[in-house]
Amino acid sequence: MDYSLPQIALFMAVLLTVINFGSAGAIWRDKRRATRDQWRVKEETLLVWALVGGWPGGIWAMRKFRHKTQMGSFIAKYVIAVVLNLGSVGAIAFALIA
Repeated sequence: MDYSLPQIALFMAVLLTVINFGSAGAIWRDKRRATRDQWRVKEETLLVWALVGGWPGGIWAMRKFRHKTQMGSFIAKYVIAVVLNLGSVGAIAFALIA
């Protein structure tokens, strides 16, 4: 089955929206659990959300909920995940147009 470019673009937009809401939700949940002294969301989980494209939602949530903004080691790992995501998106885009 062949898909048109607008169909693919719509699918990608919906997918990225869902991923970003998931990333923001994971950070919100971690903040909520932290304030209640409960089991936390693993940092690796938050980093995977960023790696698969949820970093804009994650950054928004970190700033909105004031969560993990002072943790230098986590921020450094988050930046690496963002760079890896952008690099992979760039490589895929380059491969498609080349």
